[in-house]
Amino acid sequence: MRVLLVNAFHWLKGGVERTYLDESRWLAAAGHDVAHFATRHTNNEPSPTAEFFAPPADFTEGGSALAQLPLLPRVLWSAPAADGMRRLVASWKPDVAHLHAPSRHLTPSILGPLARAGVPVVMTLHDFKPWCTNRILYAHGEVCERCRGGTHWHAFTTACVQGSRAKSAVGAVEAYLHDALGAWRSVRRWIAPSRFVYDKARSFHVDDAVLRVLAHGVEPPRDVAAPPPGTPERYVFFAGRLSAEKGVRLLPAIAAVIAPVPILVAGDGPLAGWLHEQGVANIRLLGHLAEPVLAGLRARATVVVAPSQFVEHFGYSVAEALLDRRPVVAARIGALPELVEHEQTGLLATPGDGAALGQAVKRALDDPAAPRWGEAGRERVLRVGEPHAHLRELLGIYREAIDEAREHPRGVRR
Repeated sequence: MRVLLVNAFHWLKGGVERTYLDESRWLAAAGHDVAHFATRHTNNEPSPTAEFFAPPADFTEGGSALAQLPLLPRVLWSAPAADGMRRLVASWKPDVAHLHAPSRHLTPSILGPLARAGVPVVMTLHDFKPWCTNRILYAHGEVCERCRGGTHWHAFTTACVQGSRAKSAVGAVEAYLHDALGAWRSVRRWIAPSRFVYDKARSFHVDDAVLRVLAHGVEPPRDVAAPPPGTPERYVFFAGRLSAEKGVRLLPAIAAVIAPVPILVAGDGPLAGWLHEQGVANIRLLGHLAEPVLAGLRARATVVVAPSQFVEHFGYSVAEALLDRRPVVAARIGALPELVEHEQTGLLATPGDGAALGQAVKRALDDPAAPRWGEAGRERVLRVGEPHAHLRELLGIYREAIDEAREHPRGVRR
């Protein structure tokens, strides 16, 4: 099978890219022809179709709206991305295209060339971009569905896109345009990485006939480094983007409950400076770590904590910790309870409640049952995320989309 994988980034930037790159590797190892479409970047991994990639653009959180203004047409509908996709499809002729997170770097403009070439499209719901202007159903410290039903003007009033009213206004225009064009209508199968995402997509009126639940595949790390010198014997571990939705503002409250046991914090993000300024003695900021170092620290952690405040779609940091038999304390939100079952594979606490999360972490540090939670968690991850089983189901979804495209070809607006 000739599979075209599509994502904004072609390097390991976060959880989305982990799925995208893992599936690329597993498909190739199983004998399938794999190509990619993304944006050009110096960090990109090799690809046979890199010559067709879209030009880069800076839409980072730190970028000013004024500096990004010349890129506005590409945010709404990227002609360069559509042209790159048109040339790639004509040259490489895929059997199926699998979208991950095209975001505003590529936009849904890439779907038109695929549809006109008769290439069926499958898309994994890493976020809720087709229905939520800022993608993650989260604004100002709480779960948010204000734009439900297409009322995207709420994005402007809440300034939910990178905390900027100007960027939020652009996001609202973008969302209204995509709705008017029926931008996502050529997607033949949507992949939900959890039952939570499946149910939420149905609530946004996605027909369950085109929805499939398929958890992300998770495999042990290929390289594990020894912990850095000075790593304590007992510690709590947090790994992820240092942002509000990940619950980073709750870490000082958690640290206060479990002191003097340290929390080792791996990652970077907009709240890195804020967390440093708190001056909490038992929080150690490690910054961005290479994957082998990250794996080594996670494998030795006494407890792993995931205090997310937004609706996680899967929870890689949790799944990887469970695969390492680590007891996990997580917020009871989104898909996390599908991996962390209270007092079975870890402990759950109320999202947004730092004191409650701290008490749960304190219990996990000392409860004799905690090692059993880690063992049970490993079994759960092996059951839901075993890579060979994941690939087998993924190929089945591709075949469904291909068969349907042959039986019921669709047109697309130009």
